Amino acid sequence: MIPDNIKMIPKSIRSNQELIQEALDLGCTKAKVVLTQTISMAQWVKLHCQFGCSKYGKLLTCPPCTPEAEEMAEIINEYEKALLINVCPDANVQEIVVHLENSLKQKGYFKAFALGAKPCDLCDPCTISTTCQFPEKARPTLQACGIDVKSTVDKNGWADLAQQEPCSDSHTIGMVLLS
Repeated sequence: MIPDNIKMIPKSIRSNQELIQEALDLGCTKAKVVLTQTISMAQWVKLHCQFGCSKYGKLLTCPPCTPEAEEMAEIINEYEKALLINVCPDANVQEIVVHLENSLKQKGYFKAFALGAKPCDLCDPCTISTTCQFPEKARPTLQACGIDVKSTVDKNGWADLAQQEPCSDSHTIGMVLLS
């Protein structure tokens, strides 16, 4: 029996702390569980992919092969929260989010889905004309799905990370959607 003078941490907070700690243990510099309502969707984001990125139309994890912003907004509505992460520039954010996705699925978050920061580089060249050789590792970027990363990190208290260049080597933000 727990004494009356000891306050129990609610299970949801405990589980959020465990999710954050797992991300930090993998080398993330920051991790935060956020509500999906704080994820900003914007149509203009994919324009930057289409008119400014050499990977457009060349990777299965980049537009036009990824969900449109409207579809992604509907998908995000099927989730309650997300684990937002930041890694140091020399870490592989793609590997970390995929590892977190797999680990969280084993812990009962069966809908967990990772979104990365950089265009996929698992194959050179990408097998876009056939099928993905590494579907267990390849994930779209946040931007490829129409997520406004700057607005999302601003809304979640990480304004210091909002100036990162999307899909660049210095982009270190990732996310795992959770049910």
